[in-house]
Amino acid sequence: MISVRFPRIFLPLIALLPAALWAQAALPPKMYAVRLVTGPAWDATKSPNEQAGMREHSANIARIRREGLLVLGARFGELGLLVLRVPDEAAVQAQFAPDPTITAGVFKLQVDVFAPFAHGNTAYLTTPEAIVLRAYLDAFNRHEPEAVAAFCAENFKWFSVDGDQTPVEVEGRTPLREWLTGYFKSFPTVRSEFLAVEQVGPYLTVRERASWDNKEGKRVSQQALGLYEIRDGLIQRVWYYPSAKDQPVAK
Repeated sequence: MISVRFPRIFLPLIALLPAALWAQAALPPKMYAVRLVTGPAWDATKSPNEQAGMREHSANIARIRREGLLVLGARFGELGLLVLRVPDEAAVQAQFAPDPTITAGVFKLQVDVFAPFAHGNTAYLTTPEAIVLRAYLDAFNRHEPEAVAAFCAENFKWFSVDGDQTPVEVEGRTPLREWLTGYFKSFPTVRSEFLAVEQVGPYLTVRERASWDNKEGKRVSQQALGLYEIRDGLIQRVWYYPSAKDQPVAK
């Protein structure tokens, strides 16, 4: 509920999670390094942006990013690198199936397991609180108010930090559920993702991006910093700072 109002995310009561789901959530999904090299259909007389299918290629990568599967993307030398967090290699291949630059041979893919041994921003928290937070986010992205609210305490409070003021935006599990019902109707295409998560005790800080289609049908997004207090498997309190709009993606 950041000021978009930003779709916010609450943490579920881990005791309510089925044992199988708990076990699955506790294990970090594998990461895969996808190396892109030029293929037989690459036209050396054209610039990269002039290659056949590049617009669709960029749109497909943007979709992967919006859906929260992209860990990072980079270029190095003549290669492109995309790191995805998905269940298996088949899921990697499925993400690139719509990409015409792959099917036409402009690029070739090489897929390998990506296993960091020195963590930076790729660290994947597996604490009980982080598992609850991710389950809460999943419920939000499914647009299920009841499931989202179940991850919050009965006396849950949502604060907006505005300068020296911290007004309460939502108080209580039932009002939250009712608010989300209307919110999802107003923003039927909204999704949210945590770009970074850090934890100290019961407090987890997040950098969050929410995205949705505006009235013109264009995908827009904004980011905000938030702080979640999670105790006994439930989100007790949430504080969000003012959001900032992302710059439009250059085409």
